[in-house]
Amino acid sequence: MTAEDAARREPEREPEREPERDPAEAAPFRRSGPAFRTRLTLGLITAAVLPVTVFGVTALVLTGSTDQTLARILLLAVAISVAVALLLAAVLAANLGGEIRAITRSVDRLTAGDGAHLEFTGDDDLTLLAERHERLSRDLARRNGELRRLLDAVQSISLGDPPIAIARRAGGFASTVFGMVDGKVLLVDPATIPVEEVVPGEPVPVRAPLAAGEGTLGLVIGHLPATRRWERADQDLLELFAIEIGAAIRNAELYARVEAQNRRLISLDETKDDFLRGVSHNLQTPLASIRGYAQQLAAEQPDRRLDIITEQSDRLSRMVRQLLTVTRIESGALRSRVEVFALGPLVRRTWEAIGAEDVELTLEDGSEGWLALGDRDQLDQVLWALLENALRYGARTPIDAAIALEPGSNDLLLTVADHGPGVADDDRDRLFGRFERGADRPTGEGSGLGLYVSRELCRAMGGDLVLEPRADGRGAAFTIRLPAEAAEET
Repeated sequence: MTAEDAARREPEREPEREPERDPAEAAPFRRSGPAFRTRLTLGLITAAVLPVTVFGVTALVLTGSTDQTLARILLLAVAISVAVALLLAAVLAANLGGEIRAITRSVDRLTAGDGAHLEFTGDDDLTLLAERHERLSRDLARRNGELRRLLDAVQSISLGDPPIAIARRAGGFASTVFGMVDGKVLLVDPATIPVEEVVPGEPVPVRAPLAAGEGTLGLVIGHLPATRRWERADQDLLELFAIEIGAAIRNAELYARVEAQNRRLISLDETKDDFLRGVSHNLQTPLASIRGYAQQLAAEQPDRRLDIITEQSDRLSRMVRQLLTVTRIESGALRSRVEVFALGPLVRRTWEAIGAEDVELTLEDGSEGWLALGDRDQLDQVLWALLENALRYGARTPIDAAIALEPGSNDLLLTVADHGPGVADDDRDRLFGRFERGADRPTGEGSGLGLYVSRELCRAMGGDLVLEPRADGRGAAFTIRLPAEAAEET
């Protein structure tokens, strides 16, 4: 190895980070002109032929000879020189080209992710190139290992961990991934941590900000062994690690905030349910008294005002009943008794109890002797809600009810339809939600619980309640599906 090569290699062993390169220096190398083999051949021919030609021409000029034999000897010498040069160029090109091709194949394997090693001896430029390639291969393998460890470290972080715990663990990850002596993650303002200078022979300080979105949560700092090189690619990998840790800490903070809000919402929901349950129970007794005394007074002295008191008491009692049903639904305590009954008579009795004498109800009973299986009281509550909605939102138009056996199943279908404007398209998806009303209905009209409770009651009985698609000639249409059995089986 020459002193020049030793001088060129010596700085590479210093544990200093490479300085930032000028963009002009990073421009790709561009070569123009003939290929390597051609240049080598031309150079050897020139080196072989030129001295012979100059010597022969000089001899002819100095001797002044006109002998053709000497000229022929000169041409023969030139031809032999050209042949030897061509042969030598082919041998050298094959030798040098083989080494260059070996380096090329090694670079290709390295690019593909395979291990690549070269063993050249000597002190020429090809050996220096092979050594640089070996260093690149080792650095790439080391960085790939660091990247795998980085991904494993990030994946091991849980959203449920507190940010302080994540920062503490990340400091250990930094030491493991990058081989730091004392890796740390500090959740502080980076400006409060001064930048350390690099002192030759001392541990190398490194740092990267914990970036999360547009802000900075803290800093990753640590020291590397003095013999460790730290290049731009290593710094980029450290900054990637800091970004991942910063995102994990920010996600953990948001997760903790959402969890706290969820716990508070659950607590408020439980408090609300307790309140509704208590209010509902406490309202039942006075409502029963008001209704009883109103009916007693009406029997002694008929008065329309007493009838209104009775009607409104009944309405309020049904709303209280809905609230009680909601609390049972939310608590999972809703149960249904299995009874066998005919749907047609139950629909007529419910309609008569509503007492809308100015509105016509048409009932088409196509049950064909099949009986419904369900809870009679709960179904009565569902029918009250559907028929009252048909009266209220159907603008007191005639109401059609139809009972039919669903083809291919043992289910009875009861459809209640009015001839009003129907349900708006924007309301159809949310109509069965709790406390939901149509967008065009007054805010204080209804409790927003009727359809929600009705569907849950139907499902508790093993059936369902659905809103039928729009159809010409009718308004809103709701269908109750209930399991059934043939009358002769009872």
